[in-house]
Amino acid sequence: MLYDDNVLLDDSHLKTYARMLLAGVMHMHTTKIMHRDLKPANLLISSEGVLKIADFSLSRLLLTNVAADNDANEQRNGHDRCYTGQVATRRYRAPELLFGSVHYDQSIDMWSVGCILAEMQMKTPLFAGDSDMEQIAIVVHNLGTPTDETWPNRNEMPDYNKLKFTKCDPVPINVLLPDTDELLTDLVGKLILYNADKRLNAYEALLHPYFFNEPLPCLEHLMPKPPKDHRQKLLQKPIEVIESLERNFSCLYQILDETL
Repeated sequence: MLYDDNVLLDDSHLKTYARMLLAGVMHMHTTKIMHRDLKPANLLISSEGVLKIADFSLSRLLLTNVAADNDANEQRNGHDRCYTGQVATRRYRAPELLFGSVHYDQSIDMWSVGCILAEMQMKTPLFAGDSDMEQIAIVVHNLGTPTDETWPNRNEMPDYNKLKFTKCDPVPINVLLPDTDELLTDLVGKLILYNADKRLNAYEALLHPYFFNEPLPCLEHLMPKPPKDHRQKLLQKPIEVIESLERNFSCLYQILDETL
């Protein structure tokens, strides 16, 4: 829906999508579920125009007394709670995950939400790294070199001290999100923080002034609805590419046969 030129999404529509997303995340977190892979591709729009959070394959319960991703023997031995750090798609991965943390909570989802809200507005990923190192470099370049004030527990990350950073100042949030509503930039800025403890939770984010100022969120029953053939239309391009490749290879084989 974001990238379909035939669907016109204004600020009120995007605000309703944001509210739907946060309401779903709040419900997950209230029931102690971490999604661990929130990204635009996992947010589906139903035929009624309602945003649905999908793909819970990486989700886990937030456990407090036993190991989370460890095997049964480790749980019986009483190891501290820990999870795998290899979760979340790179461009939406919280910095603590990029530095190998295995002790985290639902705040990693809120970092992803911040990246998604920015992408909904700009139509391009906020931090678009093509490797883990590039992703770290882009995040540090935009948020500034971590300090005791911005990330007091950073030295606890397993991979943090393996890297050295040149001093750089954070990019102002209005520069990071140009031509964007001031309240939305403020909301995103309170989600993409190094310090996970200071990120807004979903409930707090839903109470942000962004959702109570003009333009107000669109009423859900007035939201754009995907056409019945929407999925098929979006799948045509890859098919056309494959057919083109097949034609080119068939021509190549014919040339080789004639040459031989």
